[in-house]
Amino acid sequence: MPIKNTTEQGKQAIKHISKLKNGKTDYDVVIVGAGPAGIAATLGAKENNLRYITIEQEDSLGGAVYQYPRNKLTMTSPINLPIVGEIKMFNIRKEELLRKWQRVVEDTNITIQFNERMEQITKTQHGFLVTTSKGSYETTCVLLAIGRRGTPRKLDVPGESQPKVVYRLIDVEQYVGEHVLVVGGGDSALEAAVSLSEASCASVTLSYRSGAFSRVKQTNLDALQAAHAAGKIKVLLNSTVEWIKWDKVSIKLEDKPVIIKNDAVIVCAGGVLPTPFLKEIGVMVETHYGTAINE
Repeated sequence: MPIKNTTEQGKQAIKHISKLKNGKTDYDVVIVGAGPAGIAATLGAKENNLRYITIEQEDSLGGAVYQYPRNKLTMTSPINLPIVGEIKMFNIRKEELLRKWQRVVEDTNITIQFNERMEQITKTQHGFLVTTSKGSYETTCVLLAIGRRGTPRKLDVPGESQPKVVYRLIDVEQYVGEHVLVVGGGDSALEAAVSLSEASCASVTLSYRSGAFSRVKQTNLDALQAAHAAGKIKVLLNSTVEWIKWDKVSIKLEDKPVIIKNDAVIVCAGGVLPTPFLKEIGVMVETHYGTAINE
């Protein structure tokens, strides 16, 4: 979702919450997450003189942006933040975007508690009790600004617990000269594979369980096809990982096992949303499916 949209949602949520404070709890709102929506909400809470606390399970702000590969170009547009006003941002790199967010936090002196994970939310007489990895907070409202990434989806295959298996690409330079397997068929997988190929890796293989890439940006698909045509990336469609060992990986390719040399595995298979937890605390979750159109 565009950063401008997420910040607007954070602002709108706080505007509504500001009407609900009852003065009977320690906090008016506990904000979970310090991505763009969480930062905008925190600024809104301070602007509205709400008693707030913002927690973030990672050690840095930025949410999904923090997970982007190094130097990734981020598509954005000017946004309007509480207290700060308009910030003009266009096509900038990940690092510059994070620096902008950090300057906003420092200039406005908002408080964000990092490395604190939400564990439970319990309904109370006057609101909610939020239990985290570091304490508990009684609050009138809870704002979940946790995005849609969720917990990384794993392959659930033997050997996946090895340190060489990761779930996001941070720095391509650490893989130069290695045999790397990228697993997934979304934009993040294609971007990772292409970035690795441009870093002159000895070998880049992309494994995807389906027979074609769908719902990916055309620019990413074009880049992948060009790299594949140039022999920089080996693409294995209709394939799944069977097991991972320290120096090799077994891939089931159209019902036949293929063993390839391997130094690292990057799994870009999306995330698992905390749907059971959300339902448990009373959040209504509905899944909507579109209707297929045959052309």
